Amino acid sequence: MPGGVERLKQAAFRTSLYRYTLSRRRLDHLLFAPALPWSGDPQRANEIFQGRFRFAGREARAPNQPPWRLRADDARWQRELHRFDWLNDFAAVGGDTAGAHARRLVRSWVDLCGAFDPLVWAPDVLGRRLFNCFGRAGFLFKGAEADYRHAVLDSLGRQWRHLLRVADDAAPGRGLLDAHLGLVLGGLVIPDEQIRLDQGLRRLQSALVDLVLADGGYIGRSPSQQLSVMRDLHSLRCVIEQSGRTVPAWLLETLERMAGLLAMLRHGDGGLALFNGAMQNAAAVTETMESLGLGKIKPPLEAPDSGFQRLEGKRGLVIADVGMPPAGEPGLAAHAGTASFEFSVGKHRLVTNCGSGEGRAGSWQAAARGSAAHSVLVLDGRNSSEVLESGGFGRRPGRIGVTRQQDEAGNAWLEISHDGYGRGLGRLHRRRLYLGADGDDLRGEDSIEPLPQASSGVAGRDELPFAVRFHLHPEVQASPVQGGNAVLLKLGNQGWRFRASGATVQVEESIYLGQAGETRRTDQIVLNGIARAEATTVKWAFRKV
Repeated sequence: MPGGVERLKQAAFRTSLYRYTLSRRRLDHLLFAPALPWSGDPQRANEIFQGRFRFAGREARAPNQPPWRLRADDARWQRELHRFDWLNDFAAVGGDTAGAHARRLVRSWVDLCGAFDPLVWAPDVLGRRLFNCFGRAGFLFKGAEADYRHAVLDSLGRQWRHLLRVADDAAPGRGLLDAHLGLVLGGLVIPDEQIRLDQGLRRLQSALVDLVLADGGYIGRSPSQQLSVMRDLHSLRCVIEQSGRTVPAWLLETLERMAGLLAMLRHGDGGLALFNGAMQNAAAVTETMESLGLGKIKPPLEAPDSGFQRLEGKRGLVIADVGMPPAGEPGLAAHAGTASFEFSVGKHRLVTNCGSGEGRAGSWQAAARGSAAHSVLVLDGRNSSEVLESGGFGRRPGRIGVTRQQDEAGNAWLEISHDGYGRGLGRLHRRRLYLGADGDDLRGEDSIEPLPQASSGVAGRDELPFAVRFHLHPEVQASPVQGGNAVLLKLGNQGWRFRASGATVQVEESIYLGQAGETRRTDQIVLNGIARAEATTVKWAFRKV
């Protein structure tokens, strides 16, 4: 709920006097029509054409009528609808029919939603809507009648002038970035706005200093968010080039840094590791890196600011999450996956995390964010960071330790420790990983160690149940062997054997959410045991047969 100052501002925005200040100068043409470098999803455009509107994991139907009054009480659904990302889907279809339907939707928005609304005109939603409308202006106005052009351009001009005044009010993180991207794109295409454009670029540069870390990682720590931000910044770069202006050096440098981190988070199949709500997005990742001319960039092995580590063998690859879950707005959708890892062999994934609940019902989102949806140890059935239903975290680890070694032969060791189970349980989790130089031998050790009462604030219980989980990719077939003490894994034409000591070994059902719109059944290996008052250690290994 907005505070007193915000309520006063919203009341002022609804007055006729304020609307007059936005309309004093009419926008009647654009300097040029940008062409964004990315296409959307034609299938989504076809669904909207049929009156099916799917946003935020929910669908509403409105055949032959505008969708703007649907699901009025569903803020997430409304925000996605009013961002106008679906314009990219219609542009991907192209042609007169798709253009005409997109124009009808936009014109109905101008007629029905032109008055201020705190959600529809929120800085981030508004910025994104303008980014899409200005970026698809060539598609949006192709073959349009004069009345349509005048009405839509006038509306875009009023929206942009409002954004000039409220962009800095956007929530930190992606919202702030969307607001400033819309601001800058408008400054590029609206006549006689060089001063505003220069101001917008400076504000965007300042925002990126806080949003992109020194090692190139996006502050939200999601590989998919990393990809999304890069694609938007590259879109801006392309529009600046189309305008005939020089692309700022800071924008090029930011894209290059981010590309290195994105390369670090790729598996051999070209897709992304499934940390913090990410999906594979293999085609989009490849397209982005090639568009940047960085398809062959060598990935770093460490990202100390973003909190990721990469262990490379000749055939095997481990990517581990060793970072603190992000706080505040950037961490709203982040996961409690501290010390989790993924393991791939060549172009095949063996051990994964479950993936993203984004675009699904709320129960899926909460489940996907929990520690149990990751390949990591779970103590007493709790999350290593407290996942809040409203998004973000309550309790988080107070300290995360990381050490790494690699010998001349290429064998690599990684040790991760965190006290996410300190408060309330009085325990430290320590994970050690070893990957042989060939990548065919991955060994691990998970230890649960008592913390001094002075550090944890509690005297931990003497016995706590634990489960070490290894979620398998759906391509992997798992078969218990040796009376259940080991698991034989079949991956394509490869065979792998999993063994463990210090816990019972079980194969259980799991879910894979690594691809948008897909829910695939798969298996997980689970090591169950009891942590005693003293240190408890479980050892395990994946070895190629």
